[in-house]
Amino acid sequence: MPDGGTVDQIENVILETARALAEELGGVRAANAVEPNSSLERQVGLGSLERVELLLRLERRFGHALNDQLLTLDTPAELARAVAAAGGAPPAQAVERGAIGPATPMRVAVPTIHAALWHRAELTPERPHVFVRDTDGIEQVVTYGQLLSNARAVAGGLRDRGVNRGDTVALMLPTSVEFLYAFHGILIAGAIPVPIYPPVRLDHLDEYARRQSAILRNAAVRLMITIPRATIIASILRSSVPSLTAVTIVEELVSRGVPWTTLDGAGGNPAFIQYTSGSTGHPKGVLLTHDNLLANIKVMTAGLDLQPDDVGVSWLPLYHDMGLIGTWLFSLVNGIPLELQSPLYFLARPERWLRTIHERRATLGAAPNFAFELCINRIADEALEGLDLSSWRCLLNGAEPISASTLTRFQERFGPYGFRPGTMMTVYGLAESSVALCFPPVGRPPRIDSVRREAFERDGRAEVAAEGEAALQFVSVGTALPGHEIRLIDAAGADVPERRVGRLIFRGPSAMPGYYRQPEATAAIEIDGFYDTGDLAYMADGEIYIAGRSKDLIIKEGRNLVPQEIEEVTAAVHGIRRGCVVAFGIEDQERGTEKIVVVAETRAQDATKLRAMESAVVAAVTDAIGLPPDVVMLVPPGAVPKTSSGKIRRLATRDLYLQGTLGRTPRLSLAIMLRLGRAALGETGRRAWRAVVRAAYAVRVVVVAAPIVSTAWLLVALIPSAALARALQRGGARLVLRIAGCRLSVTGGERLKGGGPFLLACNHCSYSDIFATLALVPADFAFVAKEEVIRWPFIGWFVRRAGHLTVDRLDAFDSLAAVRKTVEAVKSNRSVLVFPEATFTENAGLRPFRLGIFKIAAETGMPVVPMALEGTRRVLRPGTHVPKPGPIKLWIGEPIAPAGNDWRSMVELRDQVAGAIAEHCGEPRTNLIAGGYQPDAV
Repeated sequence: MPDGGTVDQIENVILETARALAEELGGVRAANAVEPNSSLERQVGLGSLERVELLLRLERRFGHALNDQLLTLDTPAELARAVAAAGGAPPAQAVERGAIGPATPMRVAVPTIHAALWHRAELTPERPHVFVRDTDGIEQVVTYGQLLSNARAVAGGLRDRGVNRGDTVALMLPTSVEFLYAFHGILIAGAIPVPIYPPVRLDHLDEYARRQSAILRNAAVRLMITIPRATIIASILRSSVPSLTAVTIVEELVSRGVPWTTLDGAGGNPAFIQYTSGSTGHPKGVLLTHDNLLANIKVMTAGLDLQPDDVGVSWLPLYHDMGLIGTWLFSLVNGIPLELQSPLYFLARPERWLRTIHERRATLGAAPNFAFELCINRIADEALEGLDLSSWRCLLNGAEPISASTLTRFQERFGPYGFRPGTMMTVYGLAESSVALCFPPVGRPPRIDSVRREAFERDGRAEVAAEGEAALQFVSVGTALPGHEIRLIDAAGADVPERRVGRLIFRGPSAMPGYYRQPEATAAIEIDGFYDTGDLAYMADGEIYIAGRSKDLIIKEGRNLVPQEIEEVTAAVHGIRRGCVVAFGIEDQERGTEKIVVVAETRAQDATKLRAMESAVVAAVTDAIGLPPDVVMLVPPGAVPKTSSGKIRRLATRDLYLQGTLGRTPRLSLAIMLRLGRAALGETGRRAWRAVVRAAYAVRVVVVAAPIVSTAWLLVALIPSAALARALQRGGARLVLRIAGCRLSVTGGERLKGGGPFLLACNHCSYSDIFATLALVPADFAFVAKEEVIRWPFIGWFVRRAGHLTVDRLDAFDSLAAVRKTVEAVKSNRSVLVFPEATFTENAGLRPFRLGIFKIAAETGMPVVPMALEGTRRVLRPGTHVPKPGPIKLWIGEPIAPAGNDWRSMVELRDQVAGAIAEHCGEPRTNLIAGGYQPDAV
């Protein structure tokens, strides 16, 4: 359709396109489910791949690229309003990428950050300072003169609003020119900026405001500057933040006051306060002075050997120290140009970051470790065509734990495009030290240290591992920046020798004066004039290697998340036991960051209620912190370990989770079984007696199978080969099922003997499907299992140890990455088994298939082997924990090859495979659309 249509016209196009796609995927009934306010995920059944396909089709219909944020919208009506609001113009704007010229040295020493802006604007008012690119791809150029002019106008507006020197002003703004104007306007007015992360969804502003009230109360915020639509939260906040007088926007401040005319301020004045992301309860605000910031920028400038013609590119959020100080303020003080992008602009399509480096011939960049994993895993080869990264001089990797594997794979992937090993600089810093504390030498490739696992884990000795020995790897972050001092101490406060792990403490001119209005919290980390970072490290050959941390903070995608925030919102979900929730982080090796794990006690047992509760927890946490939890584990009362005084034990809970023993259902006691036996009178007695029989059977299976499983667990732990571990799993599964009284049979097994690899697609009825396929499939294969499997007792360990693949069904990015990982596994001659239904319910019936495996088949040209399980639902019905004896059959069909590699070929292949499975699985093929069952029409 032509550009400029009405909302109704646009909505009709979206409905028509979505219905056509839904009909291809799920038939007429799926198409009929598409209505203006239908949930595309829950009611229509469009998963991550399908939503990407819908966006591509809409782009073809409208004739231009669409905003990446449309992928986050859930109904056709929301999509229509967003498309209409964006207008018909292409989102990208042509920008001249000509050279800007070298930076001019500052002629005077400046005492404050805003003085640096003032003098830059006087020296070179027309020089471009920042190129701000929003989520639509539109770029605005901000010169030093423009920034100062608008900042002075904001300062005048603040004075007119009654803001005085030393008052705190909250900034709740996304990456935008408004943030730049407001931040410096507050400084010029002598007030103190308090950046907080902006709301994820505007329809949940009230809830978001309540989460931020603890920060605003602690900072005694006088005024909040935000986006226009968020001004409605003023009435909500005023009741919980007595100091708050108003909520306003930048435009209003610029229009109402007389621009500020005088430059004043001293280096010892507060510059801004940074709070840990999403803090509640007792948030700690890091107060930094102008002296702190300028000292840190000065040593970073030396540490990077800054050149006058350097150019920076950053997508890091401005409410985070690495984005605010390490990129923007660093560029401002040094006079170098900076392209500043929205975080979503990068996250949706990471190749944009690299492409901007290429176009601008940029030299400087910084990002947390997870960003490099995104570039490795989510950028297609065709998106890199013609890319030249040879201009990149210094790329800082910091803000979260650094993975040695990430460094190696990033160099392997992007070395052919001009990326040099010495460009990557692995650094260390923390908010209490402004941002930066340790840098390695410029131009030197990252230094990776391999240490003996046993010595390190037992007594903290970082002994060099022999070649070929199982080892832990740590990455050097260099040495302390000039003028700063680091010590590593033991529990008694004594310095530890080289290659011995100790607590990292520091001091220097970048160190904060203290936590804002919390002298007790400041005193708690002071040690003889040093600050305790809470991190563990060791020194080798004069360089620092970060070995972990003793804090409870969860570091996810460069954000420091306080677990109390997550625990509080989780406890508010109906059915969750308050005071019985634990949140912690675990290493995510595939993404190079941390996973957020939430464990919560509940008395609920019904499977449907538990699923609904899990979804509610995901939604509540996402609304509160802007990130969904990676794992939500609901456990029975008493499962979360506590101290004698009733306090939750996070580390103990985390250890039980990693061991796979958290929330394990206790065995039925003999006393309970005897009481059930005595009650066996009448119908109630007969039901009780049947329960006793089932329980006795379960106990027998456990008693006999436990030694087998324990032995298998030990052998898998010792076997170095994942293939051998999988073979042991297959043998153990057969033995356990036979002990359980299950009669096993296979039809068509000869089709998998010899040859391979195979793409295997099987129906999914029960948790016992895992054991059944392991026992019955006559070939070595790897599962593509849902992420939740990792947390199951014993099974999670087996999955990790045997090299099976997992996918987060709630994360579109992870789902797409899983497709690529599976393609790589198949290309490396590994057979892969997928349950295309993705999940199962208590109701019998073959559910609609997701497209992942069929996309893999189309990309690789490999046929899909249909397999049908029958009997597993009866052996272990969903919603129950006690198995029953019975026959289990597996039918293996002829491989079905894709007709092509286009979308329609994928859909046709899916339908052929589903039809073959439906004929042999013994259950009807349902017309289920994501969340519910619809009977066949007459």
